[in-house]
Amino acid sequence: MTVLPVSRPAWAIHLLGTAVFACLICLPLFNAAFRVAPEVNVMEAGPGPSPFDGLGPAGVLRAFNILRGGYVEKAFGFRKLLVKYENYLDYCLLDSSTADLSVVAGPGGWLFLAKEGPTLNTVEDYRGTRLFTPQELAAWTAEFTARRDWLAARDIPYLVVVAPNKQTIYPEKLPARYNRVSPATRTDQLIAALTGAGVAVADLRPVLLDLKKTTQAYYRTDSHWTPVGARAAAGGILAALAKYFPGLDAAAQTDLQVVPIPGVGGDLAAMLGLGDCFVEDKFSLVPKDGFRAVRVDASGLAGPGDIGPADAFERPGSGLPRAVIVRDSFGQNLIPFLSEHFSRVVYQWPFPTTAKAPRRFDRELVLAEKPDVVVDEIVERYFTVPLAAPH
Repeated sequence: MTVLPVSRPAWAIHLLGTAVFACLICLPLFNAAFRVAPEVNVMEAGPGPSPFDGLGPAGVLRAFNILRGGYVEKAFGFRKLLVKYENYLDYCLLDSSTADLSVVAGPGGWLFLAKEGPTLNTVEDYRGTRLFTPQELAAWTAEFTARRDWLAARDIPYLVVVAPNKQTIYPEKLPARYNRVSPATRTDQLIAALTGAGVAVADLRPVLLDLKKTTQAYYRTDSHWTPVGARAAAGGILAALAKYFPGLDAAAQTDLQVVPIPGVGGDLAAMLGLGDCFVEDKFSLVPKDGFRAVRVDASGLAGPGDIGPADAFERPGSGLPRAVIVRDSFGQNLIPFLSEHFSRVVYQWPFPTTAKAPRRFDRELVLAEKPDVVVDEIVERYFTVPLAAPH
């Protein structure tokens, strides 16, 4: 066999290719030693503790469990930069996002939360492809009626508030392939079941669907409602509470001014690391004369393992009712508008419902606060997580 001579340019190209390949595969190790990767804002949890911190037999088992939990993948050098570039290719250049990803992009730069964990997919929930079984529906109804009955025994009204998913209010902004396939959704099923069982429910979907006819109710690049949407939602909640407290003023405040919050983009854009591609500034609504409710010390009011600290606001001497409000992230923008209507209100933010257990309902806090009403605000995607049926 005759071996043909290799020209010098060809050798140079081979050598250069080998050098580039070697540099690329060594970059993660180089970054681990010298931390040269640029900071990229991608909203994801860090790798956690190092598997090499412990020594001895127990340390080996601990390291095994940490590595098994995906430590190397999360700590991989230049990971966030690579995630950002991959998302830029998929979302900005190829328009190839799907509902199997955490975020799906619609026309006009609208982003939607899609898959969250192995079982939760808000796009499929919107389409109505996964309805409750009778057992799942009975489990949720039993949970809410138990809370209602426990409070009723203490003469405390109970209101369940459902904050709609973004695609429920803006389905036309989803890619057209994600159409509705069922006339009903899990939310329809559960609200009907709870209402039938006598549990008071404030369904905010009509309020927000009406609002979007005149103004933007949800951020384009965020999963949450805008302050304008939150103000309308607060009005819907107060209107539902007015039957318990006839003097409650549910009218929306009109002396509000828009205060821009520059440099703070949407959470969905941040999840992709594409805040510079999907640009949208947030804002707040503030009364010209300021809010009347004042923040007070809420130390010790949060439950163990809650997502965030508790908040408490008061309007001393107002004669208004007292409230405990259990909330999620949608409650953040409700706080300014609801707090004005209570003499004292405490907000708790527990971890959301999972398939194993419903969101914690703090009966000890209720006993300590002695509220006139308890509000349970839940975003639609956690409102419709199937619970294990009671045994």
